[in-house]
Amino acid sequence: MDMHRWLFAVVVAAAMLLSGCAAIPQQHAVKEIHICGAEGCTTVDHKYSTGQLLIGFQRLLKANEGEKVTICDSNPKTHTCESVGICQFVLGGFIPGNGCAEDIVFSEIAMGDQLGQTSLKANMPITFIWTPVFCETASATLSVHSPDEIYMEFKPRFCNWMVVGNMSATFNFAVESLDLSRGVIGIYWSHAVAGGGNGRGSGYAVLNFPKSMPPDEDWLAGQPMLPLSKTELSPEKP
Repeated sequence: MDMHRWLFAVVVAAAMLLSGCAAIPQQHAVKEIHICGAEGCTTVDHKYSTGQLLIGFQRLLKANEGEKVTICDSNPKTHTCESVGICQFVLGGFIPGNGCAEDIVFSEIAMGDQLGQTSLKANMPITFIWTPVFCETASATLSVHSPDEIYMEFKPRFCNWMVVGNMSATFNFAVESLDLSRGVIGIYWSHAVAGGGNGRGSGYAVLNFPKSMPPDEDWLAGQPMLPLSKTELSPEKP
């Protein structure tokens, strides 16, 4: 094993330890998920199955595959942006500053290996003190465990900043609201970096998708209960 791979393995192990106490950190804050679809807005507890929610979420992701999904600080009462992007404190070597992200690009959306899951790739550019940080595209998993437990986990990904060297970054979020009609998702998020730069942060944000559910469609209607086939998860349009 060369030195680069050995260092990255150490960085990934550190990131997993750092994010172990932070993975899906805000799930406890989600008392119930609010959803807006073709039939208006409601809580999901008794109205939608886990299969319907998984497919509705996946169709939103598929409609926006390759598009920039913006992310911004917000609060669960207004769901409006209060800043551009989200930030966390990071100590880059001996240099303190904010690590920030403004958008995510989702791709390769497909049925996951386990029931109630969708696998995908996520490219989430980050900056440190306004300087771009090189980061690999992350493998991610969207999980719908119950109508009130929906979350996404990014696997640790390699990042490098010219001043402090190699890092590993993780990102996770628990869904608090899903508005398919407007293409807006409210989330409780957690982000962590370890290695040449170290830090973590959490908060509430909204994801704004450029494409939303068309008025003449209902992405939650008439879906079967899990388990779901790949055809059912990714229906072809006539």
